[in-house]
Amino acid sequence: MSTAAPSTTPNRRALLLRAVAVVLFALIAVAVVRGLRTDGPAALAAWRAADVQWLWVAVATALALAANFVWVIGWRRLLSDLAVPTALIDLVRIFLIGNLGRYLPGGKAWQMGLVGVLATERGLPATVLAGTSLLHGAIGMIVGAVLLAATGGASLGLAPMWMAVPILGIVGLLATPSILRAWPALRTLVARFLPSIDTVTVATMSVLIMSAVASWLGWGAALYALARALLPDPVASLTTYLAAWIGPGLAGLVAVMAPAGLGVRDALMQTTLTAAGLGGAQAIVIAVVSRVWTTLVEVLPALVLLAIRRGSGRSAVPSTVEST
Repeated sequence: MSTAAPSTTPNRRALLLRAVAVVLFALIAVAVVRGLRTDGPAALAAWRAADVQWLWVAVATALALAANFVWVIGWRRLLSDLAVPTALIDLVRIFLIGNLGRYLPGGKAWQMGLVGVLATERGLPATVLAGTSLLHGAIGMIVGAVLLAATGGASLGLAPMWMAVPILGIVGLLATPSILRAWPALRTLVARFLPSIDTVTVATMSVLIMSAVASWLGWGAALYALARALLPDPVASLTTYLAAWIGPGLAGLVAVMAPAGLGVRDALMQTTLTAAGLGGAQAIVIAVVSRVWTTLVEVLPALVLLAIRRGSGRSAVPSTVEST
């Protein structure tokens, strides 16, 4: 009887985690459906009215998926420095499914919760994965501010002097390993959330920054490709579309109570594109269709990974029985 007790607790914990995951996924599904019902009819009407170039839709989708993959590469490098080796496919799964949390109000908290649940299921330290995901996201916001100043500073009316602020932020990021080693009190504070943080190298910080750069540029280029798919002439330059993605994207992240930046990101994207010379109807088409397209690009791969996970779980049962 005494030997059964140790296995009971892990089983209960696993059931609890699965129950939490089911509730989270149900809430996410409701939020996604509501979002599609709100923007879906307008997007469908715009889609039918446009002479859609499907090759450019495929290019946009490939760029978006590649941007997500590069982001995960940077995250994996950080985890490697923290002595948490993680299979790339597991991290891709955690990233894509965790991103579904963004479709709930206060999305970042839900996102971190999903990352923790999925990490625990894979036998990975939930606190470390959630903490590194949050750190990488903060780095991404700083990098996004730099890129926004570089791509859209003129159209947004930013004085050149403001470019110094995000640049100083990146310099600070690169200097973080040295700062932590020189300031033991700060290192101890950070280590409460990210153990072994002092093992992170400058090279790793550089990889994190470059992965964030590639991710922002990839999604911005995807928006340009989507415009090429929907409009006879995209009107504005690639640089403008980069700014039209980055600026609204940052605003959506700041507006934490808006699911996936709903409303905030779309309105700012329309404003940016209109200021760049697109007609009001054209800007609305890009903003609305890109909202639905982005949702599909983020949700469908996550659902596929969930289906594969369930399928592998069912196929593993017979082999387990046979081995016993």
